[in-house]
Amino acid sequence: MRAKKKSNLGLDNTSSVTVVLPSRKRMRQKMAKKPYEVEYKGVIVRCVTPEEAAKVAQLLGGEPENPEFAPWRVDEFTDFVARIQVTQRRLLHALLKKRGQSLPDWQLCGELGLSSNQALAGVLSGVTKVAKAMNIEPKRIYVQHTKYNQGSPERRYWVTSAFQKAADDADWPLLNDLKDRDEK
Repeated sequence: MRAKKKSNLGLDNTSSVTVVLPSRKRMRQKMAKKPYEVEYKGVIVRCVTPEEAAKVAQLLGGEPENPEFAPWRVDEFTDFVARIQVTQRRLLHALLKKRGQSLPDWQLCGELGLSSNQALAGVLSGVTKVAKAMNIEPKRIYVQHTKYNQGSPERRYWVTSAFQKAADDADWPLLNDLKDRDEK
C-alpha cells in the first residue's frame, strides 16, 4: 500500500472569496522572495511570479481584455519607448527595477530627483500623453493605487507584468536610453 502524498495546500475563506493557498511554511519560503501584487476590491494579493499574479487576477474577475494583461508587440514597445522623453524613461526604469513591486510616490520622486508629487504627475502625464497618441491604454504601462493614511494620500506605482515582460524581452532600457541628449 502506497502512502498518500500530503497536500501542501490549505483553504483560506476570508471575506467572501475562497482562495487556495500553499501551506504556511511553503508560503513563508515563497514570500521571502519579493511578491507581485494584485489588487482586488481594495485587497492586495501577493504572488511570487507575474504569471501567478495574472492567473489570480483572472480568477478574481480580471478579464483577458484587461489592459494590464494585454501583451506588447515588439514594434509597439520599441516605438513607445523611443517616443517618451528621458525623464519618463527614468521613471519607467525605476518601476521596472522593482520587478512588479509597488514604489511609493515619495521614493519615486527621490529616485528621479523631483521636488514634489506635482512634478511626478507631470512626468506621468507625459507617459500617458504618448500612450494615448499611439492608441495605447495607459493601464498597459503602469498602475497607480492611492491609499489614505490618517487622511493623507500615499500613492504607489508599479509597471504591469506585460510591460515588464516586453522590457525584459527587448533588454530595455540601455544605458543610453536614460541619458539626456547632451550627456550621450
